[in-house]
Amino acid sequence: MNEWVAAAIAVVAGIVVGSVVARIVRAALSRESRPEAVRSAAGAIASLFFSLALIIGLVTALGFVNQEALDQLPKDLVDYIPRALSAAIVLIGANIVATFAVAAAERSLGHVSEGIRRRVPPVIKGTILFAAGLIAANQLGVDTTILTLAAAAVLFGAALTAALVAFSGSGPVSTELAAARALRHVVGVGDRVDTDVVTGTIVELHGVKLEVETDEGRRVLVPYSELLTTVVGIDRPAED
Repeated sequence: MNEWVAAAIAVVAGIVVGSVVARIVRAALSRESRPEAVRSAAGAIASLFFSLALIIGLVTALGFVNQEALDQLPKDLVDYIPRALSAAIVLIGANIVATFAVAAAERSLGHVSEGIRRRVPPVIKGTILFAAGLIAANQLGVDTTILTLAAAAVLFGAALTAALVAFSGSGPVSTELAAARALRHVVGVGDRVDTDVVTGTIVELHGVKLEVETDEGRRVLVPYSELLTTVVGIDRPAED
């Protein structure tokens, strides 16, 4: 058999075996009975097993095409294994840290919109894993200067965008808070209001909206600014 054909078979065998082993490991670690940290790290550990199988296939292929390089490989591996283990530990640890960070973010974002709750956790996890990837690559001896600069530029742009979004999103809230301060001395619970939008009795004053009970018995929330931008009729209950 041609040595290059044998090498190709060894590489393909490594990929196939690695894929099967990785799938088995992922399924075993992703069971509901496993701790959350283990289930979260299942993908990383499965990828590690796939990589090991592929490395074995590549080493076997190297033996077919260049025996001298294979003889030198053990010494090279002795020098390389500590760095590879350090990189693997960094990646697995980062995945676990990212899992806890995402869980904390999901709890703290309970008051925001559904869209933000869906987008923020993946960004947090991706940022942590990307930073861990840079550290792991550095452990392996890869020059990450360009990637670090690119990551800094991306993070700066993301932070600037988030700040602009937060600033623009706070405008309507600030408007309603200002309107609430202006109207707190004008209207109160029990007053009957009549606007172009709603007619009913104020039952509660919230932070940025009035809660009004309509004549039909429904309760609606009316922005304070609605009372400032339209003609409002106010009837106060008679005092005893």
